[in-house]
Amino acid sequence: MKFVERLGWIGVFALCGAVPALAQDGGEASKSILDIIWAGIEWPTYFIVAGSVVALTLIVEHFLTVQRGTILPVDQVKQAKQLIENRSFRECLDGLKKSRTFFARTMTAAMLHARHGFDAMHEAAVEKSGELSGRMFRKVEYLNIIGNLGPLLGLLGTVLGMIEAFAAMGEGGGSSDAGGLAGGISKALVNTMLGLTLAIIGLGFFGVCRNRVDSLTTAATVEVLDLLEYFRPSAKRAASAEAKAKVPPAD
Repeated sequence: MKFVERLGWIGVFALCGAVPALAQDGGEASKSILDIIWAGIEWPTYFIVAGSVVALTLIVEHFLTVQRGTILPVDQVKQAKQLIENRSFRECLDGLKKSRTFFARTMTAAMLHARHGFDAMHEAAVEKSGELSGRMFRKVEYLNIIGNLGPLLGLLGTVLGMIEAFAAMGEGGGSSDAGGLAGGISKALVNTMLGLTLAIIGLGFFGVCRNRVDSLTTAATVEVLDLLEYFRPSAKRAASAEAKAKVPPAD
């Protein structure tokens, strides 16, 4: 997972540095590309740019907030396990209430139902886990929406550009030079390029972020359910029966 996170950050910084890198290049090719992009801007381009800003914001926010330290802190799990094994349930609950991690909130929801029995605790943990993970998945889902809208907005900008190019040729009585028509088409295809770029970034990071959420939240839920086994009545009876079986009978 560390490799995937690093790859994600590299992609974000590469995208942020793409335009400045082109601007710093003194070659004629770089300048002409920027000129074509600037000249090919249509009103759908503004939506593509806005979508790019939102996508980058979601990506950065995801990698800053969805981490093992905010989902499943190792030290917190060890401390909770130790307190439960020592039967310091109140101390464990009070400590977990002060934390906002995924593990702490799920474990707190389960322990608050302790008076209703093990089944109620198990059900509360599963429900809380589904609620918290659902929020994370819904936030990541915006990347999927933006990624799918990118090509459509790009195509819309391209169609508008093509309409303008052929309309100009029609006004000239159809006598338009090939160079002018090619230049108009080139400008129109700028929106397609921008839309596809947004789609690649949005859908690519959507898959990465979704897998990170699924992996971390599943691991946290498993840890919670494992700790809840200490509250299972059948386990206590089995342990008591096993202990009694080891005691030698009195003479």
